[in-house]
Amino acid sequence: MTPYDADAALARLRDACLGADVGARGELLEWLGQLRPADLVRLDERARWWSWSVNYPLGVRADWDRVVGRGDLLPDCVASMHADGYLREHATRLLASREGDVVARCLALRAVDHIEPVRRIALTGLTGRPDVVALGVLVRMRDRVHGPTALTSYRGEFELTELLAEPDLAVRRFAYDEVMSQLDSDQIARRLEVETDQWLRRQLAERWMAIDPVEAKGRLLSSRYVEGRLTVLLDGTDELFERSELETLMLDRSRRIQTAARWRYRRAGHDPAQFYRSHWKTNDAALLGLRETGQRLTEAEARTALTSPDSPRRLAALHVWPTDLPPKDLLLTLLADPSGAVVKHVARLLAATPGIRYDDLADAATSPHATHRRAAWRVRHQLGAWNRVRADLEALRDPDTKLVRSATDDLTIWLTFHSASTFQPLLPTEREAIRTHLTHVALSPDVARQIRFHAGIR
Repeated sequence: MTPYDADAALARLRDACLGADVGARGELLEWLGQLRPADLVRLDERARWWSWSVNYPLGVRADWDRVVGRGDLLPDCVASMHADGYLREHATRLLASREGDVVARCLALRAVDHIEPVRRIALTGLTGRPDVVALGVLVRMRDRVHGPTALTSYRGEFELTELLAEPDLAVRRFAYDEVMSQLDSDQIARRLEVETDQWLRRQLAERWMAIDPVEAKGRLLSSRYVEGRLTVLLDGTDELFERSELETLMLDRSRRIQTAARWRYRRAGHDPAQFYRSHWKTNDAALLGLRETGQRLTEAEARTALTSPDSPRRLAALHVWPTDLPPKDLLLTLLADPSGAVVKHVARLLAATPGIRYDDLADAATSPHATHRRAAWRVRHQLGAWNRVRADLEALRDPDTKLVRSATDDLTIWLTFHSASTFQPLLPTEREAIRTHLTHVALSPDVARQIRFHAGIR
């Protein structure tokens, strides 16, 4: 709920309470009972928001005195949010004697009120009213001055272990904070099977490693959750791990697990680079592990890896090439790779390769695959000067809408920020190519005129 939504809702509540439409009151009372805790807090805050140019949303107290305490629940609930402290106290006292979930939630809002009698009445009225939404309200207001006292008082109405499956994440985290130190190994194992919040899963794993590291290690290392495996590696003792286990984890699908496992492997006196070198021919993760440990393949080994049918392996081979940049001819060939990830990486390498010319990308620019054409445009764009303008204009004729949008945006950037500082001489072939593109591309007359002016084309 945004502040504007809250203001509009308060206007509807005010009109319904002060008007004669009983049906509207019933509908709004039902709506109030369906609000989430965070929305209730926002609604309550906006009810007392004031500025020099805007009056309080709920109006003056005199209008409410004639409807509060007349037996209708909605006016009493809304009046408990009013800016006037005497009206809030009167409405809160009335609510303390009423029944219903909405009543408990309105009392929870007043349990942290800055006026002491209002707080006291609300806390007394909450006794014997266990409502999870009301608890969620107090959890979200526990950072306020009187929030901790109210939350401590109300938490006794609940069996907190029953809230560990509560859909409201704020309430669930609060319950875990209260009972985490009481959970045993079996309880943690059961909670980990169903808990979806990553922060709570990490806390559960840390607690498990603290009370039963052997059982926790066996269960967490075989789980699919990265946080559990990472907790075992970071919190476990050195004696807990076999060398073979660490070697398996150094080939884990998660980069964080690989890094932590290499740290453990070094602590045990082993060399990760040596292990990766002995496994790179059969495992893609070992290829990347070579890179992470600062190792390189020979050119013959890297070219062998590039012939693999697996695209992750081909990509990894480029990362462990013996030099910073593979040969230009090889990179131009790889622009036709069927893997989009390989093509993107090759485009980045080509853009940093000296001696690349515009026409070197001709095959990729005319490829039937949009990925290859985008890569060609990306490299040509990085060549700068008039190559950039020529590449943008050529890309505007491409059937790929994504490429056309990228080229359009880049041409606008060039005209705005770089056109006046493009001093390189325009070769005759470049001028003719730009002239040809301008006759076939649907540009606005003003943009076309600017390009012709900077390119010196009549």
